[in-house]
Amino acid sequence: MKLYIFISYEYLKERKRLLLNRIEFFSNEDNLLDHGRNEQSIEKEYRDANEKKLIQKIINLLEDYFSGQKIELFDAISEADIDLNLKAKFSTDFSLKVINYLINNVKYGETISYSEIGKNIGSRAYRAVGNVMRRNPLPLIIPCHRVIKNNGSLGGFGGYNGDEWQHELKSKLLRIEGSRS
Repeated sequence: MKLYIFISYEYLKERKRLLLNRIEFFSNEDNLLDHGRNEQSIEKEYRDANEKKLIQKIINLLEDYFSGQKIELFDAISEADIDLNLKAKFSTDFSLKVINYLINNVKYGETISYSEIGKNIGSRAYRAVGNVMRRNPLPLIIPCHRVIKNNGSLGGFGGYNGDEWQHELKSKLLRIEGSRS
C-alpha cells in the first residue's frame, strides 16, 4: 500500500514556530495533486531555515513511525517548536475531554473502544466519541486509529467508514504498533 500525506500548516515567523493545521492521507498521487491544486495557498519555498527544519522534523518523525520505530507522535511533535492548537481544533468541552483522554491514556500498541473512552470521561454518548475521532484533523499525532469498536472490529478512519483503503490503513497502523496481527 502506497500512501501520500498532505501536511497543512502555518509558519509563525515572528515566533519561529509552526502551527500544524491538519494531516490528510491519500491512496494515490492524482488525488493528492488534485487536493493540492484546491488549496488556497501552497508555499513553494520555505521562508527561513527554521521553517524547513520544523517541516523536516515532522517528515522524519512520520518516516520513523512508518518504519516501525516506537514513537508517540503527539509527544514528539509537542516537544518540538510545533503548535497543535487543540482548543481551536476541538472547541467543545466534550471533544477536548475525548482527545485529552486518548492522548494521555492510550499509548503506542494499545487500543480502546469508543464506549470505553465515553465511560472513562463520564459520558454515555459513544457515537459522539466516534464523531470526535471522525473530525480529527491530525490523525497519527492524535492517535484516533487506536480507537476501535466495542466488538473488536476496526471502525472507520480518517472520517470514512466505507473506503477500503482507509480501513486497510487503520489496520496497517495498528499492525505497525503491534496491537493487531
